[in-house]
Amino acid sequence: MNRFFHPLRALKSAVGEGPSTAILILCGVNALNVADRNIMGVLLPEIRDSFHLKLSGVLALLSVVAVVSLALQVPIAYFADSTNRVRIAVIGALVWGVFSAGTGLATGLIFLAVVRSISDVGKATVDPTHNSLIADYYDPDHRARVFSLHRASTAVGAFIGPIGAGILGHRYGWRVPFVVFAVPTVIMGIVAMRLREPVRGAHERRAMGASEDVINTEEDALSFAESWRTVWKIDSLRRIWYALPFLSVALIGFVSLAGLLYEKQFNLDDRARGFAIAATEPGQILGIIIGSRIATKLMMKDPGLVLKFLAWVAVVVAALSAGFALAPNLGIAIALNCLIAACLAVLGPGILASLSLAIPPRARSMGFSVASLWVIPGLIVLPLVGWIADNWGIRKGMLVLVPVFLFGGLVVSTAGKTLMTDITQVWTAAAARSEALFERRQGRSKLLLVRHLDVSYGPIQVLFDVDFEINEGEIIALLGTNGAGKSTLLKAISGVVEAHKGAVIFDGREITHAPPNEVAGRGIMQMPGGAGVFPSLTVGDNLRMASWTQRRDPAGVAAATAQVLEQFPVLAHRLNEPAANLSGGQQQMLALGMVFITRPRLVMIDELSLGLAPVVVDQLVPMVRQLAADGVTVIIVEQSVNLALMVAETAFFMEKGEIRFRGPTKDLLDRPDILRSVFLERAKPSQTFETMPVDRAAAPVLTVHEVGRSFGGIRAVDDVSFTLAPREILGVIGPNGAGKTTLFDLISGFTTSETGHVRLGANDISTLSPSGRAAKGLGRSFQDARLFPSLTVAETLAVALDRWVGNRSTFAAALYLPQVFDSEEAVALRVDELIELMGLGTFRNKFMRELSTGSRRIVDLACLVAHRPAVVLLDEPSSGIAQRETEALGPVLRRLRDEMGASLVVIEHDMALVTNVADRLLALDLGRLIADGPPLEVLKNPAVVDSYLGAHHATNTEDQHVASK
Repeated sequence: MNRFFHPLRALKSAVGEGPSTAILILCGVNALNVADRNIMGVLLPEIRDSFHLKLSGVLALLSVVAVVSLALQVPIAYFADSTNRVRIAVIGALVWGVFSAGTGLATGLIFLAVVRSISDVGKATVDPTHNSLIADYYDPDHRARVFSLHRASTAVGAFIGPIGAGILGHRYGWRVPFVVFAVPTVIMGIVAMRLREPVRGAHERRAMGASEDVINTEEDALSFAESWRTVWKIDSLRRIWYALPFLSVALIGFVSLAGLLYEKQFNLDDRARGFAIAATEPGQILGIIIGSRIATKLMMKDPGLVLKFLAWVAVVVAALSAGFALAPNLGIAIALNCLIAACLAVLGPGILASLSLAIPPRARSMGFSVASLWVIPGLIVLPLVGWIADNWGIRKGMLVLVPVFLFGGLVVSTAGKTLMTDITQVWTAAAARSEALFERRQGRSKLLLVRHLDVSYGPIQVLFDVDFEINEGEIIALLGTNGAGKSTLLKAISGVVEAHKGAVIFDGREITHAPPNEVAGRGIMQMPGGAGVFPSLTVGDNLRMASWTQRRDPAGVAAATAQVLEQFPVLAHRLNEPAANLSGGQQQMLALGMVFITRPRLVMIDELSLGLAPVVVDQLVPMVRQLAADGVTVIIVEQSVNLALMVAETAFFMEKGEIRFRGPTKDLLDRPDILRSVFLERAKPSQTFETMPVDRAAAPVLTVHEVGRSFGGIRAVDDVSFTLAPREILGVIGPNGAGKTTLFDLISGFTTSETGHVRLGANDISTLSPSGRAAKGLGRSFQDARLFPSLTVAETLAVALDRWVGNRSTFAAALYLPQVFDSEEAVALRVDELIELMGLGTFRNKFMRELSTGSRRIVDLACLVAHRPAVVLLDEPSSGIAQRETEALGPVLRRLRDEMGASLVVIEHDMALVTNVADRLLALDLGRLIADGPPLEVLKNPAVVDSYLGAHHATNTEDQHVASK
């Protein structure tokens, strides 16, 4: 009696608290799946002869059928992750059972290809559903054993399939086995209806100590894009995928040629081949038993050891495969085939159990099934293996596959290095989701939860283990020095940049790998600094575009739009103009208005005050407060601590990709170590240089005479005239929309002037292109630092030195003559000097697209120094850099003037900076020049006070200026 019940006790020991019936049914379905595949392999010679095919034709047919089923595994896996997996498995079993019977009824090659393809579609449901179901039915401690049972069913199917095919095929013909084996397949599919769908990830949440309510809470299904992005971020999976093209062509080709080798070399008929192939399966079962024990021990130490062990197995299997291909007699061939099956079976359970821990529960089916796409490239070259076997012999065809398999196996083994990290990532996300659900059930509403977030741009890591949380309805200031990672954190939350590790939970749902459009659909809006509108669309079109997410509520959209136009009247007057015609401040108004219309739950504003005058910022702040009053949570990334104090009570400070401070915003003022300058203090001069006096009697280096330009009937620049003396620093101020940047565009040639002319020294440059004006000695910087995003900092500086390249001969460069070497050496030395001067050593080899706004500003200034122009036009040099860094910018600008001997024209909204730096100020309003003179006199001008600063700002600025003197 004890012996009779021993298998039951063994089964119970293997499954633990999991359901025994489930694994028995899944094993039965899997065994029949494998049996059908082996029937095809055993009867391949008869099928080949029946349809008059060559080996290349047979393998081409197998490739086509396999590609169809493999390509469908991914969409099937997506549905398995988002719907009932048991139902999909049942339907799949019924489909392949019916169409496997159709294989035996095929009357032509096309008919055969169609029924095999549809049959394989049904079989394509096995891997996506079975592996995922096993992981959710059984806890991690028992998964290796359960996967061993499932893999043992593969050996059973591989045993009964060939024997059944050999006996039935020999007696009744090759068609009968397909019909006979279809019957138990359909029956098993009907029996599988008894299975109940398990909760995804319940065992992982239980292991994390979650409550039963949290454990049994089914998480929201992922979208296809989110699921794809999630599994693609799993390093160990990617390494396995890279190896699959090699493994697939080796294993499928080897199995296919093995049956043909038995026929050609050892003269076995279909029955004998069936017994020969089935004889290898005891070896596979033995390997599974051994593998279960090895996997359990290795996983207790480190799951990655399972994959690392594969390297040794791959070497052994490659040697055995070569021996099988060259086997002198049938006995040695069967023995070697048995050993190959045993070795391959050793690692199967451990690999599947390990990956079940590394793939998030919500994407397990997708994670196991994306591998099918990587098998397809191997199948494409499978007919080439058949051609080699046709022309050079089956043995040589099999030998060609040996090094291919060995390479693939070694690549897979490298996944062991990253597996534990991937498993930790899954547990981190599970813990964060459990924390969010627990907090919400306790009535503590954390709208956003960020845990252990790492973000990288290629090999360069930007965020390091960032923890961040916000309660619903808060206004948070996210502060930090340039390059701290503030904008990257916002991009990671909004999905624009995908996090490498960690978790982002919004409203209780993980969105770490959700694409940006889906994140926006959930109510998260990001307003990028200086780029929040569609410039080619009109103001009205931009507002209508913003209403897309609320298109089902036209009344609400109309009310929100009216409120925006009431808050920002200037937009109402320019509804039909392109947004590109608006000033920077007006574009910020439009961007903030668009955010308001979307009625988000979380708004992330990147650099609200970027390049804006104080009076414009004063107009934007009420809209931010109105959003918060409406229950919207707001994150503001700001360089200005003063503005942060005005709108937020809580602040997070970042430095070098880490959160350095969190707490009340006012407490930051007591932390000078946090607010220190990072870049400009390195470039800050020693204060020992002497300021060179301006010689106003000398001939002007720049003459602008009555230049003007209109856009859409509006006079953007209205006949402006001024001169610039040698070594003079001229400040240009004015409210947003005054025409300051347009004036620079007219001077530098980026916009054609309708009236007037521009002279650089004695040269009239009015008709020259921007490059032509630059060659004459006119330098220009832009507010958004227009630099080459795909170049490194060093390469960007080298390009800026183009004006001073000594040899431009293409012929000399091709031969790399000494003069070319000397020229390149001179450029490299000057690049080194510029990097040292501006304190850019840390960023030397970083791409420009990876730098923050402030960092790009420093590189932009370095490029100007490299160019050595006679006149430099600087468009808001303090834009996007920290408050303390702005204080150090004044001496840097003076140093640029004194080192280069150049004259500077500076557009600036920071009154303290521009009044301390400039020798003279110009004030513009509505495209007209309204004041010209010493800084204090211009600031006192009533026209300037009325148009730009407002009386209280003017007074404060003057007081600050006097105090600084």
